Amino acid sequence: MNLVKCDNEHFFDSDKFDSCPHCANLLANVKTSDLLGRNQKRIETVIPDESCLKNYQKIGHRKVTGWLVCIEGEMKGDSFTLFEGLNHIGRAANMDVALFKEPTVSRENHALLEYKKDTNTFILTASPDVETPILHNNNQLKKEETCFLSTHDILILGECKLCFIPFCDESFIWTE
Repeated sequence: MNLVKCDNEHFFDSDKFDSCPHCANLLANVKTSDLLGRNQKRIETVIPDESCLKNYQKIGHRKVTGWLVCIEGEMKGDSFTLFEGLNHIGRAANMDVALFKEPTVSRENHALLEYKKDTNTFILTASPDVETPILHNNNQLKKEETCFLSTHDILILGECKLCFIPFCDESFIWTE
């Protein structure tokens, strides 16, 4: 922490902020009198009518189907939510499973993990462009090869080891 004082006598951590966030809030006319929300009970909750809601449906909402948990590597202890349909695995921030601290994982589409609702199955596919091998329970997948996943299967992408935990299985499946 590097505590500094701005020209307006505000203290802030310069390791986190390039300029004074207090001054920025003042310029933006942000009200800071109720930062803890103590006065929120005085504000009416407005529930919009159906005609308003239909224009603002959540685009591309996908339900949770399981998780990958990093058990070895730079992101050990982190979990990654899997959703219906295709889940892209890579190092880039736009991946569904963003292993951004794992230098041995390709930036984009190192692998694909798909949940198929009609068969209630999870399928892992090795990318055709990846040079680093992908292991499923210590068996190497060839480029574009697929395999079905089961509870607690181990996936190794580069030096990152992930454990597969399904939410959708024989005991639960999402219904419409």
